[in-house]
Amino acid sequence: MDSITKKDSKNIENSDSQINNDKTSEGSIINASQKQDEEIESICDDNLQTIKKVHAIILNCSNLSKKQKLEFCEGERYFMKLYLKKISDKTQKF
Repeated sequence: MDSITKKDSKNIENSDSQINNDKTSEGSIINASQKQDEEIESICDDNLQTIKKVHAIILNCSNLSKKQKLEFCEGERYFMKLYLKKISDKTQKF
């Protein structure tokens, strides 16, 4: 009977350690996901702010010529491409 209880207690200990390992791996996956989200948000914030500023200039500056507005639109397009490329690169790494 004593050998059976020792085996049972070892099985319980093994299952407890397996559960703890599963929880640890889930925690590391969640932490990695959170880090990825934070990196994407920081990229979004910097680039998105630049895009918003350029767009505000296009909308609010009435003294710009059509040629100047076109140049600002091309700049806005350029920053949007950079923004999307960085987000795409970051999401593909993970």
